Amino acid sequence: MNTGKVSIIILVICLILTGFSFLAGCTQKGPDASVVKSDALVVKTDTGFISGIQQDGLRVYRGIPFAAPPTGDLRWRPPAPVKPWDGVKEAKVFSAEPPQPVTRSYVPNMSEDCLYLNVWTPAQSANEKLPVMVFFYGGAFGTVAPLDTIALYNGTTLSKKGVVVVTTNYRLGALGFLAHPELDAESPNNSSGNYGLMDQQAALKWVQRNIGAFGGDPSRVTIFGQSAGGESVLIHLVSPQSKGLYQQAIVESGPFWANGPTIDNVHSKSDAEQFGVEYAKSLGYSGPGAIARMRTLSTEQLINATPWPSTSWELTHTLHFEPTIDGWLLPDSVDSLFGSHKENPVPLMIGSNANDGTTLSANANMTVPDYITFIRGYYGKDADAVFLKYPANSTAEVQLRLAQIMTDYDFSDSVKFAAGSMGDISPDTYRYRYSYILPNQSDGAFHGSETLLLFGVPVPSDPAVADNVVDLWTRFAKTGNPNGGMNVTWPKYTREKGQYLDINITPTVKSG
Repeated sequence: MNTGKVSIIILVICLILTGFSFLAGCTQKGPDASVVKSDALVVKTDTGFISGIQQDGLRVYRGIPFAAPPTGDLRWRPPAPVKPWDGVKEAKVFSAEPPQPVTRSYVPNMSEDCLYLNVWTPAQSANEKLPVMVFFYGGAFGTVAPLDTIALYNGTTLSKKGVVVVTTNYRLGALGFLAHPELDAESPNNSSGNYGLMDQQAALKWVQRNIGAFGGDPSRVTIFGQSAGGESVLIHLVSPQSKGLYQQAIVESGPFWANGPTIDNVHSKSDAEQFGVEYAKSLGYSGPGAIARMRTLSTEQLINATPWPSTSWELTHTLHFEPTIDGWLLPDSVDSLFGSHKENPVPLMIGSNANDGTTLSANANMTVPDYITFIRGYYGKDADAVFLKYPANSTAEVQLRLAQIMTDYDFSDSVKFAAGSMGDISPDTYRYRYSYILPNQSDGAFHGSETLLLFGVPVPSDPAVADNVVDLWTRFAKTGNPNGGMNVTWPKYTREKGQYLDINITPTVKSG
């Protein structure tokens, strides 16, 4: 009998004896299957074996492919299946990040071959069936933010509480959200522009097929995300294609209004396609065959041609490449679908930060006359009431008022509307307001500051607040109810009472 057959027989015996995919010390190594080595970190996925690392008492797997590289002819197409591999693939380092404008002081490792995810699990066997948390990062659908790199979204802090944590890449910018008439014609659904959201759905399908091998329970999946990631969760709550891929949801400061004063969270199909046609023309391509020719361009050419605002304020209201109401993945605007109670009635935890607008409205450089024009242009007959609430007599005051308007209307009021709608049809709805200010922080409880605590980023903070935030998120993932570890009971949200939890040094129930 040759060594290959011996290896296969030993591997099968190991699987039978253990009954789970951590292999309990039996591992097939090498493409020729001729080496058998003890390695309790090897897991069998539906496309092949992977090996991870042991870290902080967890099994950690980085850079697991969940879809084929979206390159060449697969550019601007729905994610394709992964090609199975032989032997054991190492999953010990993070993959490259999606191509994006370099807006930071360093150049991240980027590649169009970016459809990979990462897993942290405390499970010792596949039989544990732990709850699963799948995270989508923010960044205006154009960058990885606010932590700047996927590596900083470290699932260790959350996973140590007894949950399996998954973080995933998805395509960004023009590569992830280009809509174009030629792409509609290619699609059996007459749809284009939401490839990044399809990537997220592909990652969730991978979780359904494979997370059991990591000790997770595919019937106990909580999706959560911040900013654009929070908006992504809202879209999955109303997308027919996302039903069944999750059982609970957490939304952190996710833009909601189709036409907010400073943030539009989606584009109409006609607008998105017009953006796409203009983008193609900027590259020198128009008429039939434009998309085919654009698939031959380098990633750098596409990124360099993508309009990217120079300030935070411009970013919030001039972005072109973001989700599209395509009539298939997204049938209508998120606020319209929530308004007609067409969201998936699952347990929901949703909130915003007390100062979401401070960093997002930075560098607006708007004069008082500009501010007056802006307010009258958006609010129309209600502008005078807005001026009474948000008066500005100097450029400095304008900056302050813009931050307050964004915080109040684009985020807080969005949360109130979404929570009210979900509370009508799902009793397990919880609303929060995160107001904890990190030490020496002048921007208040700024947009994304809670993610620093959730992912254990080493910043000065009150350990009790950090522990409480992590506990709230993970308790919700485990039971659909965040209560159990505080001296106060967080009530379920209803329109009538409007009660929410103010998350600070002392958690407090408030209303209004």
